[in-house]
Amino acid sequence: MKKSLIALSTALALGMFTLTSCEEKPKSAEETLADAKQEAREEKADINEDLQEAKNDASEKRAEVNAELKEEEREFLAKMQTQRDNIDAELKQIDAKLDNAKGEEKARWEARKDRLEKRKDRIDENMTELKGGLKRDWKSFKSDVEKTFDDIKKDLKN
Repeated sequence: MKKSLIALSTALALGMFTLTSCEEKPKSAEETLADAKQEAREEKADINEDLQEAKNDASEKRAEVNAELKEEEREFLAKMQTQRDNIDAELKQIDAKLDNAKGEEKARWEARKDRLEKRKDRIDENMTELKGGLKRDWKSFKSDVEKTFDDIKKDLKN
């Protein structure tokens, strides 16, 4: 019987210990609110950190794109200068041919010279626009100048 009492006492003690230790005190409304506020502050801090990181990434990308665009503009400006130099060389040759030309031939050379001078003026305008900061988008500008280049090539071949 003594063993039974000890066993029963032990079982009761274990049962009470189990029941009381598993039970969690319910949080008060203030504690729940405080926990929610803390969680919200942590989320806000995470969001602000992510936002700042995104801003930094965007700034870096913008700087990279601007540098690439400036390099492309420099290369394009050099290409325009080369075309302009080609026209100048051709105009000198035309002037030499005009000295010896007569009649219809002279009229053809003068017409060609006029066309090339207009193309040269157009390149000068484009170079000025590019150096002074474009007032239109890059693709449109580049497309217009490349069309002028194509026209110049045709004029130089004839």
